[in-house]
Amino acid sequence: MEAIAMIRLRLTSEYLAGPLFCPDPDRMGHVDIEDLPLSPELRAKINKWDGEYQATFNSDYPPDSGFTTAEAELRHIAEGKQLAKSIQQEIESGYMVEYCS
Repeated sequence: MEAIAMIRLRLTSEYLAGPLFCPDPDRMGHVDIEDLPLSPELRAKINKWDGEYQATFNSDYPPDSGFTTAEAELRHIAEGKQLAKSIQQEIESGYMVEYCS
């Protein structure tokens, strides 16, 4: 019997890109959350979390992008870690989900 390879997914904040990324060499790239077996409620939470990060992008001067306070950034990171755990709980087996800040 052939072993099923575990697909790694990273939940991360990246400007102008989706929040899920697969780092595996043969599948490398961003993953659309709509393509995963996630509940509508969790998809909405992920989209909201990513939208809050995208809103910190300064298109006039990208180096000035970011949260206005350290507390807001820490809250975003904590929320991301929790979302990664929720994704892992909901997603079918065969995936390993991690958070990368």
